[in-house]
Amino acid sequence: MSSLNVGIDPGLRGGIAALDPTGQVMGTWPMPVAGGEVYAAGLADLLRSLRCFDGYRDISRVCLEKVGAMPKQGVVSTFRFGTGWGTVRGVCAALAIPVTLVPPTVWKKFVLVGLAHDKAGAIQFCANRWPTADLILPGCRVAHDGIAEALCLAHYGLMHG
Repeated sequence: MSSLNVGIDPGLRGGIAALDPTGQVMGTWPMPVAGGEVYAAGLADLLRSLRCFDGYRDISRVCLEKVGAMPKQGVVSTFRFGTGWGTVRGVCAALAIPVTLVPPTVWKKFVLVGLAHDKAGAIQFCANRWPTADLILPGCRVAHDGIAEALCLAHYGLMHG
């Protein structure tokens, strides 16, 4: 049995993605949110379910985007985003899942070679690499950039494991 690589794009519009050791997508999910915040219990339930998922025994690591304050972002939104990021870190710590923090400039340089280093580039990479991955949520018409970035982070973790 092998372990899954999980990527998490933090934030209310973030996403979670799991890759098997061969790089195949095992699942994608939008960030669990309740009451306008990252829903810690929902995230914990999801990560626990991946510990015994379809023959895989555990999560080898979570690759989490290492973020900081963004220019021209308001104080309230910066605080809210930081709280969500901390919630993800806390859930992983409570479940004893190793976390690798990866700055966006680092994973984008490695993963998005020849593509724009933005959300559209992440979506394009994922659509090319995993054409059957669920990037469009039910009821939506456009790809979920948080899920695409989570897939990119999981891919980065797999390649740098």
